[in-house]
Amino acid sequence: MGEKHSGKTTSAGELAEAARAKGFNVAGLLAPSLYKKGELAGFDVVDLRTEDRVPLASRRTGKGRDKPYTFTEEGLKVGRRALSADATKRAELIIVDEFGPLELSGGGWRKEVDLLLTSSDAVILLVVRRELADEVQSLYAGIQSHNFSACEKESANKVIAVLERRSRNKTISQMIQLDGMLMIGSAGANVGKTELACVIIRKFGKSTAITGIKVTTIKAKDGKCPRGGKGCGVCSSLDGNFYITEEGSKSSGKDTARLLAAGARKVFWLRVMKTHLKEGITSLLDIAGEGEVLVCESNSLRAVVKPGLFFILRRRGSKAWKSSARSVKRYADRIVVGDGGGLDFDIERIKLADGKWVMPERATAIIMAGGDSRRMGTDKSMLPIKDKSMIETICEQLRGTFGQILISANNVERYAFLGLPIIKDKISGQGPLMGIASALGFSENEANFVTSCDIPHIEMSFVRRMLVEAEGYDIVVPAGKDGRKEPLFAVYKKNALKAINEVLREGGRKISDVFGRCRVKYVELEGDIVNLNTKTEYEEYLEKYGD
Repeated sequence: MGEKHSGKTTSAGELAEAARAKGFNVAGLLAPSLYKKGELAGFDVVDLRTEDRVPLASRRTGKGRDKPYTFTEEGLKVGRRALSADATKRAELIIVDEFGPLELSGGGWRKEVDLLLTSSDAVILLVVRRELADEVQSLYAGIQSHNFSACEKESANKVIAVLERRSRNKTISQMIQLDGMLMIGSAGANVGKTELACVIIRKFGKSTAITGIKVTTIKAKDGKCPRGGKGCGVCSSLDGNFYITEEGSKSSGKDTARLLAAGARKVFWLRVMKTHLKEGITSLLDIAGEGEVLVCESNSLRAVVKPGLFFILRRRGSKAWKSSARSVKRYADRIVVGDGGGLDFDIERIKLADGKWVMPERATAIIMAGGDSRRMGTDKSMLPIKDKSMIETICEQLRGTFGQILISANNVERYAFLGLPIIKDKISGQGPLMGIASALGFSENEANFVTSCDIPHIEMSFVRRMLVEAEGYDIVVPAGKDGRKEPLFAVYKKNALKAINEVLREGGRKISDVFGRCRVKYVELEGDIVNLNTKTEYEEYLEKYGD
């Protein structure tokens, strides 16, 4: 929002460019002003998708007119087309510049905006004059909204942050969850990816039937080898979007044969177009059978599958990262470094529990459940997520990774059903900082991952990354691109307890008061952590991910 002629259209246009630079699909319209001899003469309308530009309105002359502008049919038609279902179906950001008196009276593109607000998954930005903001909010009172000032430079960053958070959540919801898959990728060629897969199969295949999978991702069937040179013809020979073959020989010398010789019960090779990865792996899973334990070689598959564990192998001293590995690097549970003679990783850390690949950390998880949930109006930790309470959902994600899980809460009876230690605050009424201090004092490990009880999805690869980053630090805290810190989704070493107790003795209650007394490392957080603090946020989460 903004005052008349305050640069709202310019800001909206800059936002569209910034969003596109981040890779987001932008649609909608702008209405740039037209001036003649220094005076406002009217407006054009610009379709942000097609860049079509036509006159929209001209200023009427004379006095005493209650309608200062005459609108053109062509301009209204272009604007309505820019906001149509067809034009916006792939959009992640839809800009409507502007939503004014004409729309409030039911004209202009009011019909198109009403439809978008009730049917589109995109972020919809209505550019509104400040004096009309209350009226527009009243009109759409049932739709969650946020206000951004056109005059503030940070407004564009805030909108981009919303887009990134939604994109991250959408990616999470669209991924295939395969806890029984251990996926191995590589930063470059010939780093020992297949050998590591064979070692794992030999170790676990003695007691568990394991299916091996090799994935070859094809960007384009143009006859060119992505690795350079003449190539093997695999990419150009693919007929259709994907092709699945089962390895039948242990002695052919191929990577798939090596997996079979290592003890895999079956081995499949999936050759698939990059644009059809999800379709290809879904078909392979139908062939392999439900509930199989899998060891898979791939980088690109991580974009559509969330495995139990994901490792990326990198050669010691090499700084090169092929694009397929670079794009999924942030998801890696561990970057394993090798030099041809060995790896900087102890394979004994990998466990297979109830068909799920896990890698226990020498760390404790602490779930903060001592709040009063005032904004939610009810105990948010007990809200149902699918068929379990939210706190049970969190515990399930932490089990297998953390040998010790503690619940920081003063109501012991409420959480007794979890079968976990309930750590009461040493002194009640002093907020989450006291809860952290009390739980750290009980913890068996130096490193501790602290999370609030209103975060239903935990990206374990990011948690492991924080644990690795904690080397040499007392506290590791995620920081969003907007600068916001997440102290209740962070790693705390036990040696931070001294500083925490000092702050508490001095009457301090803010977690951030501790940071100046400790060695703190801030780790950039991609997107946002989804906290469910209000009923609206909870209902939106259920609508996206199922109840």
